[in-house]
Amino acid sequence: MIKAQNIIFDIDGTLVNTSLVSIPAFEMVLKRLQNDGFNIGNHTKEEIMKYIGFTIDEIWKNLFKNDDPVLIEKAIRYLDHYEELVLQQAEDIFFEGVVPVLRTLKEKGKKLYLLSNCNIKYMESVLSKGIRQFIDFPNCSEMYGWKQKDEVIRIMMEKYNSKDFVMIGDREKDIYAAHVNQIPAIGCNYGYGGDEVKDADIIVSSFYDILKVID
Repeated sequence: MIKAQNIIFDIDGTLVNTSLVSIPAFEMVLKRLQNDGFNIGNHTKEEIMKYIGFTIDEIWKNLFKNDDPVLIEKAIRYLDHYEELVLQQAEDIFFEGVVPVLRTLKEKGKKLYLLSNCNIKYMESVLSKGIRQFIDFPNCSEMYGWKQKDEVIRIMMEKYNSKDFVMIGDREKDIYAAHVNQIPAIGCNYGYGGDEVKDADIIVSSFYDILKVID
């Protein structure tokens, strides 16, 4: 059991079922880039999933094995457009249990934070799908000049003058960001990181389990 007043949630793979949002959007971007004449090869869903959770430029550079600024800038711009399109059309983007668990945590008086390597526009779109009323402090990398999560958590702890935090995520970067700041980490193995959460203090297999491990 972890005692914490302030709970930080990653977004993709933790709250949002990435296969319903990011994967369709990425596939649209890849098709558009090919139509634009870029030789980017073929990329599977599994390959794309491997980089979800990285900052947006890191995703494309790793996926393409190419840091051509024209290609990367177009990919980022297209993804921004297509993710917004998919989010507008999607009815339910969250893993089972997200809304009732967030509601329960709020009723218990917990302070709920978001921290994702996404941009502000994407974060705002996710909030608008029915969780805005539960989140006290939404944060994303764009708000901090695209700093890595460990640095953002350090800034957040100073800003809110508290060390009473827990980080919840599905990637190694989430676990590392928590531990380097000496706060506990809960790893979500229902997401897409798999063994990446093996070093978490507690691992949960569903979003509902979060209520069982946070006091």
